[in-house]
Formats: sequence, structure tokens, C-alpha cells
Amino acid sequence: MGSVSDYADWRIARLAMKVDLSRTFVRSPLAQTIWNRHLRQRLAQAEDDPPIPQSAVRLYERPGCPVGLVIDGRWERGLGNWDLSCPATILLSTGKITTTPGCMAEGLEEL
Repeated sequence: MGSVSDYADWRIARLAMKVDLSRTFVRSPLAQTIWNRHLRQRLAQAEDDPPIPQSAVRLYERPGCPVGLVIDGRWERGLGNWDLSCPATILLSTGKITTTPGCMAEGLEEL
């Protein structure tokens, strides 16, 4: 079992990762276009969407286990979150935009 400091270190590392992903998003006009399209399609329910994407995921079956932000896919309104069993568009920390067939077909975990 991890200590309290291990847990705190993990939380700080996760926060730093999300800050880095947010910077990557701000620097990617294409990612912003995809995100804005998602928001327009969900205009009636957009009150629960933050101004920038916040759902980070790890693609653990891909080389290097890249992390990224979900910028489009199926939104489960009842859950208030992405349905990661469906295909999704993800902005990787490298700035590359990729798609995934969903967690049933590819190893994917929400961070």
C-alpha cells in the first residue's frame, strides 16, 4: 500500500500532466476546431462542458503509453462524461491528433 506522500506525489504529477495537455490544446488550432465542433453539436447541453477539454486518458497498448485529452466522441449526458467504449478523438501530449476505436477494442484508461 502506498504512503500518503506517494498519493500526494501522484496527484501532483497528474495535475502537472493535465496542465501540459492544456498547453498543447491551446497551441493546436485543429484540436480547438474539433472541440468547438463538439460543443456546437451539443449546444443544448453545453453547460456541463468546460471551456477546454479536461478528460485525460492513457492509451496503454500503444508504444510509449501516450496520454492525451479527449476532444470528441460520444458524450454520455446521463453520466456527464465520455463513453470511452465508443470511438473518440484524442489530442496526444505530442500535439498529434489520433482516434481510438474505444476501450473495448484498445487499451484505454481515464486518468
